[in-house]
Amino acid sequence: MSRETILARIRSALPAAAGRTDERPRAVAQRLADPPHHPRPAFASLTGEARHARLIAALETQGTDVIEVASLGDVPAAVATLLGRSQPTPPRLVIGDDARLAGLSWEKTSLTARPEQWDASAPLEDGDAALTHAWGAVAETGTLVLLSGAASPASLTFLPEFHLVALARESIVSSFEEAFQRIAESRVDQRFPRAVNLVSGPSRTGDIGGRIVKGAHGPRRLGVILYG
Repeated sequence: MSRETILARIRSALPAAAGRTDERPRAVAQRLADPPHHPRPAFASLTGEARHARLIAALETQGTDVIEVASLGDVPAAVATLLGRSQPTPPRLVIGDDARLAGLSWEKTSLTARPEQWDASAPLEDGDAALTHAWGAVAETGTLVLLSGAASPASLTFLPEFHLVALARESIVSSFEEAFQRIAESRVDQRFPRAVNLVSGPSRTGDIGGRIVKGAHGPRRLGVILYG
């Protein structure tokens, strides 16, 4: 069968060829006006402390270290605590171009921090740790939501041995639907981020011999500092 014959049959089957040019646009408009509502689990409607407790439990189940502090100003001390658990001499800490994090009192800790603007041309060294600020988190699955950009480069999410994430309690949402709806609403007049990275626990795989191997395609350790 020739290419022309195949295309002719396809064209003849299209609504436009049968004089029904208005059916498809009308159907699309109807679907957009009344999108399908998928069933949601009961915990997707959790609020307040119940939602926070759900998130923390999910994070810890996945092997994430969680520290709760009162305010953003307490993040440096919490970072020093988490890094001190990994080895006697804390690794060098890399921070993106995030004024919220770079302006904290790092001099009060023993960390070798580099809180200046992140230089994308400077590769992370072996053993480096990185700190970024999450856009939010989904309590449903214990998933961190990270928007790529100068303040939170994707390289800092996937390349360091230890990834630390500052998370504001007020940014926790119940479900993925709520998270993406909020992202869309907040970006009406802004350029959408190049990537939305969803992180659920440290990197690990069981593909080889059924054995769990950490750090297969990302950080071996993940730490969350929940503040507010």
